[in-house]
Amino acid sequence: MQYRVQLIYFRSTGKFVAVGAFSTECAMLDQIWEEVHELRRMGQLPNLRPNSGRDLHILVDVMNHPSRELHICVPPFTDDDDVTPVRVPTRELLPIVRMPLEELPRAVYETDRPDDEKTPVDRKKPIHDGDR
Repeated sequence: MQYRVQLIYFRSTGKFVAVGAFSTECAMLDQIWEEVHELRRMGQLPNLRPNSGRDLHILVDVMNHPSRELHICVPPFTDDDDVTPVRVPTRELLPIVRMPLEELPRAVYETDRPDDEKTPVDRKKPIHDGDR
């Protein structure tokens, strides 16, 4: 028997994206869910652009199945075997660069100078270690 599978796509924030559907010959619900996971992995989800939908949550509903049960397909945490290209965020933050504290330039103010040094210091302008 052929079953009609309805897919509802939404983001992890809960925002609705689209609705898609396809027909399948699989008899068991877990086989149908696995087929949806494979469609996502291959980037062939119905009613979406090719190679997209990798980061979407999918609500799977097989309406005419005798043991009808809703199922949510969540994007995998690791995509080691994923063949679709990685989605590039538009406002991606730059990676943090870690440096040892010794290499960072430090501003030294008048209060940090020893008392035996009697050089005039402009109180508004910081003195850098290289200026000493």
